[in-house]
Amino acid sequence: MDILVTGATGFIGSKLCQLLSADKQNRLFSLQRPGHPSTDGITAIEWNLSNPINRSCLPKKIDAVAHLALARNFRQFPDCVDDLFAVNVRATSELLEYARVSGASRFFMASTGNCYVPNQRLGIGDIAVPPNDFYTASKLAAEALTRPYQSCFKVNILRAFFPYGPDQDAKMVQRMIAHVQAGEPIALAKGLDGDGDVLSLVYIDDLVQAIARSLHEGWNGLFDIAAPEILSVRKIALEIGRQLKIDPVFEKADSPAKKLIADLTPMKKNGAMNFRPFAEGLSALLSKKA
Repeated sequence: MDILVTGATGFIGSKLCQLLSADKQNRLFSLQRPGHPSTDGITAIEWNLSNPINRSCLPKKIDAVAHLALARNFRQFPDCVDDLFAVNVRATSELLEYARVSGASRFFMASTGNCYVPNQRLGIGDIAVPPNDFYTASKLAAEALTRPYQSCFKVNILRAFFPYGPDQDAKMVQRMIAHVQAGEPIALAKGLDGDGDVLSLVYIDDLVQAIARSLHEGWNGLFDIAAPEILSVRKIALEIGRQLKIDPVFEKADSPAKKLIADLTPMKKNGAMNFRPFAEGLSALLSKKA
């Protein structure tokens, strides 16, 4: 299968490309920023997605597009909204149309669990109000753009619920590890039994396996991706402390606790998948940090 990948040099994309390129029946093309080294066996196409895509630089025929690109400064609102809109929304539209004219049979887009619960105290199946942050709003806009193309090819959106693993930047689990190691307090939002936010997580290797499988099998629809285990911030911190042999320190926060829980019912219709529990994933992460 010929696959065009965006975000191939990122935390998720780089590991996905390693997995996909191990299958010699796949031929990978990486649409990536100039200056990034190319990976063996992958054809690098240098392009900054902040600019409109010149379709002539892309393969004329493609079987699948995997869109994982993330704007570099996605947290910097409002200074970087142009870049965020370009990568998350405009590039998604351009890649969808490229997939159509190049004969693709499937299109994958990575989204985020934040799209499911942008407001407070949502449970599975609750209807969310529009998000207050631009990043989540742009991801929801991109999701909406993909749906009309289901008449042209299979469209697969995976909302990843908070991946963690080695080589990741300072995301939630990595920040909590640093806090525990430094003896710094971990804030517990009020409500929900006083244990802070309640959420789903997914270890990076399990997420990449799910993405690769979804591409191979041609999943069609919107799916949450996470391990079935539901964790509170307190429980996550206690497990980190147990494995590091350090007692975590907690403090109360004024903000209300949130439920960030994946609905795994749609994904289960695609067959059984193995996701490691947090204790096992954390052990793998800490062993590689040592």
